[in-house]
Amino acid sequence: MKKTIVGLLLVGFVFQSYAQDVLFEAKLKKEEVPSVIIENIEEDYPDFIVDEYTAVPLEFIESDVIVDRNINSNDDYSTYQVTLKGKGEILVATYNKNGELLSTVEHGKNVELPKAVAHTLAITYPGWNLIKDHYKMIHYKGLNKHERYKIILENSGKKIRVYTDANGKFLKAL
Repeated sequence: MKKTIVGLLLVGFVFQSYAQDVLFEAKLKKEEVPSVIIENIEEDYPDFIVDEYTAVPLEFIESDVIVDRNINSNDDYSTYQVTLKGKGEILVATYNKNGELLSTVEHGKNVELPKAVAHTLAITYPGWNLIKDHYKMIHYKGLNKHERYKIILENSGKKIRVYTDANGKFLKAL
């Protein structure tokens, strides 16, 4: 019995050591968000509806991201995240306090595939039907955006998952 208890404690400590820190986020009302950010959101994403505003204690210094856990009020935040929804897509945009867009992460389901992806699928998997797809795009200011597609195909009751980039290059197939 002692060995079982000690074993369970050790397993618990191992899982605890792998746990990641969760960043503190403060949910904000629209009135608490700097007006320059609101204006830029409306200009950058006119077809999206804001779902949530949050302030995040991040500082971007050159290519490093620093978490400041000593922020006491909304006035001290320098980074804001906005979750937007529209046309089957969810987008999270991160702005600094001056309204400058720092990064975006976009998720979409059953989106229209780029021609290059559709063409590659048609050539590589003739006779297979597209069941559903998932799109993810990550873009950081000053860097190229990374677009990935997860596509589920079906043929004669058999299903496969195909992963491609936006240019139709296969990343893997399962």
